[in-house]
Amino acid sequence: MDKVIIQKLTQLRYVVGFLGEKSQFSWWPSNFLNASTKKMLEFTFPRTAYLAQYEAASAAAARIHDESIGVGKSFHLFRLPEFIEKTLVDELKNYNGDEYESLVTSKEKALGVLTELSSSASLSGEGPINVGQVKSSQWDQSISNIASVYLQAFNDNKKAYPYFQGDI
Repeated sequence: MDKVIIQKLTQLRYVVGFLGEKSQFSWWPSNFLNASTKKMLEFTFPRTAYLAQYEAASAAAARIHDESIGVGKSFHLFRLPEFIEKTLVDELKNYNGDEYESLVTSKEKALGVLTELSSSASLSGEGPINVGQVKSSQWDQSISNIASVYLQAFNDNKKAYPYFQGDI
């Protein structure tokens, strides 16, 4: 996968993971991506607290998405094929988490990043939303579509769970 696409997917997962947490829009009952949790995790994971935060927030979001969408022949932002999951973690490690942590310093900052990622896409809805299949040449548009669904849902105080149908 293209490095820019990996960066955008990592940004998207990080900001949606943050915005969905209890302190923001409360889609899932966790607060892993905040400063106090990082300080707590640094005692146990001194060099990789940021990875523990990311993994925990992703797991909380994946659980809620899976409950809404189901598990089977579909993928969503928080449950992608293994090779993509590994690439996202590697991307986060390359920046020691700093670049991505700066995206979620506030709810407003994270919504701004989500707005940028949605680009000109304008998808909305509530509940599970099928955004179709994605091909390697369409990742940029797919990321915009997913970001748009999340942005509209957060702005409208609804819950939406975009997913891809079929293989990635």
